Amino acid sequence: MRSRKLNGSPGRRVGFTLLEMIVVMWALGVCLLIGAALIVTTLKVDRAGTTVADRVSRRQELARQFREDVTGADAAPDKLGDVAAGPALLILHKPGGSMIIYRWESNSLERIERVGEKETRRAVAVGPEGTAVEFVRPTAGSGLVSLRVTEPSKAGPALRAELSAALGGDLR
Repeated sequence: MRSRKLNGSPGRRVGFTLLEMIVVMWALGVCLLIGAALIVTTLKVDRAGTTVADRVSRRQELARQFREDVTGADAAPDKLGDVAAGPALLILHKPGGSMIIYRWESNSLERIERVGEKETRRAVAVGPEGTAVEFVRPTAGSGLVSLRVTEPSKAGPALRAELSAALGGDLR
C-alpha cells in the first residue's frame, strides 16, 4: 500500500526547495537592512532636533537676560575703574549705582553684577565651539545696545544673530 501525500499526487514531497529558502532569506535580509537604516536615520534626526532645540533655548535665555539688563540700565559708560568698554566688554550702569558687565573672553561669555562691594559672576551659555560675540555700544543720539553672536556652520556660511535693546527702555 502506497502512502499518498497531502496534495494527492504520488511521489511529490511537500516542502520548500533550497532556492525558495534562499530567496526568502535574502528578502528578510533586505527588510532588516531597510529597517536598520530607518532606525539610524531617525536617531540622527532626533539628535539634530535636540541640538537645534538646545541652541534655540540658550539663545532665548541669552536674549531675555541681555534685554532685561539693557532696558533696566540708565547708561553704558566707557570705563569702570581700570576696565574699558569695547567690542568684547559691555558695561551697564543701573539706577541705584549697581553695574552689570558682560565680558567675552576665551570663548566664554561672563555676566558680572556688582552691587556695592558685592560681585556675582555667572557664565552665560552662548553657542557651540567657535562662536564669536561682539558688543555694539550706543552711538551719539542712539540708545540702542546690541549683542552680535556669530556661530560657525558646517553646512555653509556662519549663522549670525543680533540681539538689541534700547538703553533705559524700562525707565522711560
